[in-house]
Amino acid sequence: MTEAYYRFFKQLAANNNRDWFQAHKDEYLSNVFTPFKALTEEVIVRMNDIDPNIQITFKESAFRIYRDVRFSKDKSPYKLWLGAVVGRKGRKNTQYPEIYFQFGYEQNFIGAGLYRPDKTTLQNIRTAIADDPQAFDEILHDKEMLKYFPKGIQGECNKRLSKEWMAVAAKQAYILNKQFFTYKELSKQEVISKSNLALFITKHYLAMQRWNQFLIEINNV
Repeated sequence: MTEAYYRFFKQLAANNNRDWFQAHKDEYLSNVFTPFKALTEEVIVRMNDIDPNIQITFKESAFRIYRDVRFSKDKSPYKLWLGAVVGRKGRKNTQYPEIYFQFGYEQNFIGAGLYRPDKTTLQNIRTAIADDPQAFDEILHDKEMLKYFPKGIQGECNKRLSKEWMAVAAKQAYILNKQFFTYKELSKQEVISKSNLALFITKHYLAMQRWNQFLIEINNV
């Protein structure tokens, strides 16, 4: 990412309308979309080296810049960032370990874990936690993960579940979680300064090795 990438989003923040965007479409394509596409495709290649089952395209991975304003009070038509999910099912992933990166006007971060587990995967995670709370605790305190993601595993939680799950919650509260993700915020300067941003992103996925292996195993894949 470059200064030109961020400059476009700063200008868009002050002119978030279709007329301005169309007038600056070439600038968007050359300074924003093209470098972000190249970055994402390089991350996909590197992730495929780690997990050959990751065989997605840029289109399957990246989010479009256009906002869905149907149910929003904010009718601004464009996002002030670009982001992508790289994993076995890209944006549609609900089962497998993933890496997410988002760079834009206000927010720059790398995320990992599993943001939207489906019902079956969530059940599998909870069963694995119930079977061995201590083993899951070791994943939560993995030094390599915390080196890259000091915030640790996070996510929305249920206040209560069935009695069998609540009994486990006394030993391992993460059984209440509905999400299992972590993230690290970056400054614009940090992003721009990286000589190989794709490698930097991929290293964050590798730092989650114990979680990644746990998730693959509980899904029997």
